[in-house]
Amino acid sequence: MSCSSLSSKSTGALQGVVSVDVTYQRARGPERPIRAERRAQQGRGPMVESSRATPTGYCIGVDIGGTFTDAVIVAPDGTISAGKASSTPHDFSIGFFRAIAAGAESLGLGERDLLAATTKIAHGTTIGINALVTGTVCTAALFATKGHGDAIRTMAGQGRMLGASIEELLDYQSSSKPPPVVPRQQVFEITERVDHRGAVVVAISDEDLHRAIDQFDSMGIEAVAISFLWSFVNPAHEQLAARIVSGRCPSMFVSCSHEVAPRIGEYGRATATTMNAQLGPLMVQYIDRLTDGARERGYAGEVLFGQVEGGLVPAAIAKQFPIMTVQSGPVAGVVGSALAGAQMDFRNIVVADMGGTTLDVATIEDSRVSYREESELVRQLVYVRKVDVESIGAGGGSIAWINPTNNRLRVGPQSAGATPGPICYGRGGTDVTVTDADLVLGILNPDRPLADGLALDIDAARRGIAVLGERLGLDELECAAGIVEIIDTRMEDLIRRATVQRGHDPRSFVLWGFGGASGAHAGLFGRGIGVREVVFPLNNTASVWSAYGLALLAQTRTFQANVFLRSPFDLDELSATLTELESRALAYARDHAMGEIELLRRADMKYPLQVYEVETELPAGAVDGAFSAALLGAFHRTYDARFGPGSGYTEAGAMISAVRVTVRGVEPVLPIAKAEYPAAAATVDHERPVYWRELSARIATPVYWGPQLAPWMRLRGPTIVEYPHTTIAVRPGQALHLDDFGNIVLTLEDQS
Repeated sequence: MSCSSLSSKSTGALQGVVSVDVTYQRARGPERPIRAERRAQQGRGPMVESSRATPTGYCIGVDIGGTFTDAVIVAPDGTISAGKASSTPHDFSIGFFRAIAAGAESLGLGERDLLAATTKIAHGTTIGINALVTGTVCTAALFATKGHGDAIRTMAGQGRMLGASIEELLDYQSSSKPPPVVPRQQVFEITERVDHRGAVVVAISDEDLHRAIDQFDSMGIEAVAISFLWSFVNPAHEQLAARIVSGRCPSMFVSCSHEVAPRIGEYGRATATTMNAQLGPLMVQYIDRLTDGARERGYAGEVLFGQVEGGLVPAAIAKQFPIMTVQSGPVAGVVGSALAGAQMDFRNIVVADMGGTTLDVATIEDSRVSYREESELVRQLVYVRKVDVESIGAGGGSIAWINPTNNRLRVGPQSAGATPGPICYGRGGTDVTVTDADLVLGILNPDRPLADGLALDIDAARRGIAVLGERLGLDELECAAGIVEIIDTRMEDLIRRATVQRGHDPRSFVLWGFGGASGAHAGLFGRGIGVREVVFPLNNTASVWSAYGLALLAQTRTFQANVFLRSPFDLDELSATLTELESRALAYARDHAMGEIELLRRADMKYPLQVYEVETELPAGAVDGAFSAALLGAFHRTYDARFGPGSGYTEAGAMISAVRVTVRGVEPVLPIAKAEYPAAAATVDHERPVYWRELSARIATPVYWGPQLAPWMRLRGPTIVEYPHTTIAVRPGQALHLDDFGNIVLTLEDQS
């Protein structure tokens, strides 16, 4: 990943980029500067904040999950505080500010005092994914090229299989395609045509556009998606259509495919653009409400929003491209793991973020995250560039149910969420969940309240599980243990798909467990995939890690152009394309006062006649003959690394289908130094009966209070370790200790 450190205000830097003759200072992205700073700054105290916050400022990251909202506050002296509150689906901004208030209280500050002293708020929102999953999106119209209105219905032939469960795949005969992203009556075919080189073949019909707009009121249209053929090569027709819509409907949200998904692929581009339109009005309302609330509470800065590409953008960009905020919280956790892990010599990581609703999994190899250009959202193919995160409905709130076709126990993907939540929350929930099972088994403490002072009702959980177990012929403990075994097996399968099926040996990775529910389950699913250690990063911060990851992120924006180049490459065209993209990136940096920046240049490449591309880092320096040879070599190496040595066909040459330039703000990395521990060793806080499946028995189990543990202590399972926001189960045959950085290290095969 080539990059140059630049100032967005520097004329000299701008001239260097325009000529594509830039001195590239970092050959492999952010990880090397991280290592250099770690060597220089290690030992300066825990989590020292550099220029990320002023001497009198705080930095706040807020991640909204399906069950809880997490806030992490980095104080001026670098210490980390956390606040948790129940998520509030009816208005997520309520939970947002409650979590910040809880964090402020832990610092002995009022909410207004904290926000007045805060210089940065970074937010990962679930507004988009919740609306898509529940179907509560806005009513959108789709403008498509005449004759291509059914692209979202044919689904490129993938509809039956995309996002289908294993049962649906096995019972293909009775499976069906999901409904298209919008009904056919909301698709308007517009006379126009541009060819693959951008030449206008058929002029756009103003009459068709006005005829479609005339129907908006009667159909209740709230947003418009415009996705014409080859618009990413020549966007003139989409731009004209957008102007006409905005001229007649000034308050209408308009989404254009050449801006949302500028790449080849009719179905995925149209779907992404339509979903972006469906989410637009919702996101505009939410962001305005949130930013107004922050300002009213004394915050003078700009709220930044997480993107699935792994960076932050200001509110105006988040409102324009809400599809880019979907899954931004889990992505922040992954990028934060790469950044923080590199400082602590954890370079190969399997991320496992288990919260209340989902398990999110990603792999980090040599401190670098991987990306994907397309993904599945609510069983639709969507072209959105994002950090490669796999997710399933497996969390503390996952509902246990009986499959009526075979009378077998199932768990998830449905979740009880925050409201009504698990039965044990006492909020009216009637469905048994994983949290209820953990409570009945003794993993969770019925006497220790959760966030918001939420007390757990173990008697209600027992009654619910007893009723479910009776239908299956199981007693209370057998049913609870079965629920946990099923959910852990599902999580094992997901991690195996993300590692083994992609050529990674889990034994060469450490499992990085975070999220509120990860501690109770990582010992089981980690052992199942064969990793040797599970690391819960930075002590209690693990339970709010995605919020901490948001605090680590810098402002980022990517600009892309599609090209059709085959080796030997047309270097003049490639150079001109890079120059144009870099100019756009620098203009964006200036417009948003990003200060010092770096540019990252990459290309999508493949062998001729292949369908799928491999992202390849562009070499440093000018685009010349040496550049071309270096690029081909980089592509062959990247291909072999992805698919195995010798899998490439170097004699065939290569093709470039897309080039992209990412501008990223340069922010000093938060160095992580050795943690401070209590001088005296912790003693057993109490004992409680816990059912351990390995022993097929419920036994009295020692419970420790995590903040009192010292690094020289080694706890052998079976043991429970409780922290303010999470609980860690040390299974029989496993051991737990703390390392010098404050990480909780769970060794899955106790060698002591």
